[in-house]
Amino acid sequence: MAREGRAMRRAAMAWVVAGALVAAPASAETVRVAGVYAANAREASLLPTIGVDLLGGPAGEALGEAIERKLARLGGDGVRHARLVAPTLRPDGLLSGQAGFSASDYPYVETRDRCVEKDAKGKCTRRERYRVRCIRRTVDFHADLRMVRWRDGRTVYAAPKTRNDSDWWCEDSGFPTSVDTSVQMMVESVAQEVRMDLAPHAEDYTIRVKEDRNGLSPDDADRFRAAVRLTKRDQAAACAAFAALGQSAPDHGPTLFNRALCAEAAGRYAEANDLYTRARVFGPQYGGDISRGLARVASLAAGAEDERQMAAL
Repeated sequence: MAREGRAMRRAAMAWVVAGALVAAPASAETVRVAGVYAANAREASLLPTIGVDLLGGPAGEALGEAIERKLARLGGDGVRHARLVAPTLRPDGLLSGQAGFSASDYPYVETRDRCVEKDAKGKCTRRERYRVRCIRRTVDFHADLRMVRWRDGRTVYAAPKTRNDSDWWCEDSGFPTSVDTSVQMMVESVAQEVRMDLAPHAEDYTIRVKEDRNGLSPDDADRFRAAVRLTKRDQAAACAAFAALGQSAPDHGPTLFNRALCAEAAGRYAEANDLYTRARVFGPQYGGDISRGLARVASLAAGAEDERQMAAL
C-alpha cells in the first residue's frame, strides 16, 4: 500500500481522534462551547432553495449524487439552511459543473537483499542483492463547480476542487488498490467540503483553559486557581470568577484568554473577539490558540447573523 496513502489515512485518523477528544465530556479544566458556524460561501447559503444539476464529466454523476446526499441530510442538527429541491422546480440557486479524474501507473525497480548462505549455527554468512519490479499509481481528481442565482443569473459560488492519491506495490509486497475506490473516496471528500461551503453547521466542543498564574498577586493567584478548578463542575461559576479577576488583573494574559473563552461559550462574540485580541498582547505565548479562537468567534458570529437572516426569509 502506498506510503502516501498510508500517511493520508493516518493523518485523517489523527484528526478524527483529536476531534473525539475535543468533543468528549470535560475531565480536564475546559470550557464547553456550542454554536453555529457559518457556511464558507455565505451568500449561497442564504438562498431559500438550492438544487444540484446533472454534473458533467466522468465523475460528475457520482459527485452530484454525493453532494445531494449530503445536502439532503441538512437540518438534523436543528440549524436553518436552504431547502434542497429538484432542478426542475427552479431553485433560487442551481449548482452545476463537471468532475473528472485521471490515473497513471509508473513502473520502477527496488533493490532488496537476502541471505543465501548460513553457517552451522544459523548465522548468515553471505547475502546477495536482487531487484524487484514495482508500480506506483497516482490518481488525480478535479471538479469545477458553480452556483448561479436564478433571479439575476449571478454566480454566488464558484469553487475548483482537487484531490490526489498515490499508491505503490511490488511483486513481493503490497497490493494494488482499485482506482474506483480511490475516486469514490475523493468524491465523498469533495461532497463533504461542498456541504460545508453551502450550509452552516452546528458544533459542540471543549477548549482547555489557561492555568498559568505567573504575574498575579498571591490573593489573585488563589482565586485564579479556584476558578480553574471550578470549570470541572460549574462552568458558569468559573466564568464569573474569571470575570471578577478581570477587575483586579485586567492585563493578565491567561485570565484574558479564559474570559474570551467564556464569552465565546456564552455567545458574546464581539466581546470574545476583543478579549482574544487583548490576550494576544498580554499573552503572546498563546498565539496559536488565540488565532484559532479569533477564527472561531468570527465564524460563530457570522453563523448567528445568518441564522437570523434565514429565520426572516
